[in-house]
Amino acid sequence: MTSSTLRSWSNALLPVLAVVMVAAAAALPRWHADHPRTDSVRVSQTTYVCPHSQSKATAAYGQIAAGTSRDIAVSTDGEVESEQSDAALWVTQALTGNGVLVTQDGRGSGAVGFTAGTASKSAGGGLVVARCGGVVDEAWFLGLGTADKRSSTLVLSNLSDTPAVADVVLWNSTGAVDAVHAKGIAVEPFTVRRIPISDLAAGEPDLAAQVVRRRGVMAAMVEDSSTATFAGTEAIGAAQPPSRDQVVAGVDGQKRGKKLLLLNPGNQTARVDVTTYSADGPVADADLQGIEVKAGRYLTVDVPGTVGAGQHALRVTSDRAIVASARVSPDVKDFMLAESAPLLDGPAVVPVDLGVASPARLILTALDDAASVDVVAYDAKMHEIGRTTVDIAARSTLSTKVSDIKADGDIAYLTVDADGDAVGAVTYTAGSRSSSLVLRSAPTSIDVPVVLPD
Repeated sequence: MTSSTLRSWSNALLPVLAVVMVAAAAALPRWHADHPRTDSVRVSQTTYVCPHSQSKATAAYGQIAAGTSRDIAVSTDGEVESEQSDAALWVTQALTGNGVLVTQDGRGSGAVGFTAGTASKSAGGGLVVARCGGVVDEAWFLGLGTADKRSSTLVLSNLSDTPAVADVVLWNSTGAVDAVHAKGIAVEPFTVRRIPISDLAAGEPDLAAQVVRRRGVMAAMVEDSSTATFAGTEAIGAAQPPSRDQVVAGVDGQKRGKKLLLLNPGNQTARVDVTTYSADGPVADADLQGIEVKAGRYLTVDVPGTVGAGQHALRVTSDRAIVASARVSPDVKDFMLAESAPLLDGPAVVPVDLGVASPARLILTALDDAASVDVVAYDAKMHEIGRTTVDIAARSTLSTKVSDIKADGDIAYLTVDADGDAVGAVTYTAGSRSSSLVLRSAPTSIDVPVVLPD
């Protein structure tokens, strides 16, 4: 890469944190003694990365509101090609190179990106739908493995023109793993680095990981595959950080083939209760009450068949802060990872046109009170072509096929906006293959601190 190319790319792809802080400084109101300690300001520029690893992979780029510009930079073996893209369109194209960095301007546009593809047979052969990642300080991943025909790969992407460094901590069923070369993992500027977890800890059937960014601007995800009897591939997104109360959204499968994944990173035993939120309301199965997760341990728990089939969510409460996800095998040829989900505190984008045949099902869950959710369908030109409002009873789950949503044209994407506390996910299928994507509100605004007098 020439220095002029690097400077050009650097100027086009400023780290999102720096951009947000500049926007925040310009947008803050004048100081007032009664002003709250934080204020919400519109994000003026968003940067994210879409790593490329699956065969026949595609990428889709969109937004909540039209942006002013979108720059797509493709890196291939150190060479960079950059092109402009219309930030008022939903764009789907083949994913090439080692990875794609996207920078979109536009105050409050809420830029998002997604990838989709099918893994090769040697890598499990599953359907993979993933969210393109932004900057993280730390990320928690459950459902990894390096034994029994399992293979997990940590994907670290540097979004800036300076080196980035991360530490990785691993846990198994007996405690923290003495991983090899897990500290000070360096990622060169504007580079996607793929690290087999077996290089850090080989022969481990079940693992959890924490990635901590020490320097630079970095995104993180995990790809997991299996070639065992229960084969498949999935992109594992980051779960919610340790908490005493969380919801694993979008659990979609048969009566059997579901595992609850729990990590207790603390130094005291956690006692966990799990309640299923289905279409019929909450059920606390006796086999999922009083689960003990010892300090510093990673635990997998079979979800009993009495929980039932279909679409539901798992409300996980504990007397200690833990991390939770679920592994779902609706078919022996593929599996899904359902992560704990954040509250929908703003509109979220549901990708529909991903460039691959993948019928989608939207799964929404209301928490302690009933919630109302507006679902709006758009075509690729951001024209509204359909709208519906769904009411969800307290502590229950509602699901619908995207194909059942009435629309005047081909749906490129949906927006989902909740009135009330709700979480959600979308599951995709392609024959016997499946994948799951947790819903996250698009980055339209950010809370920034407001300095108050002593």
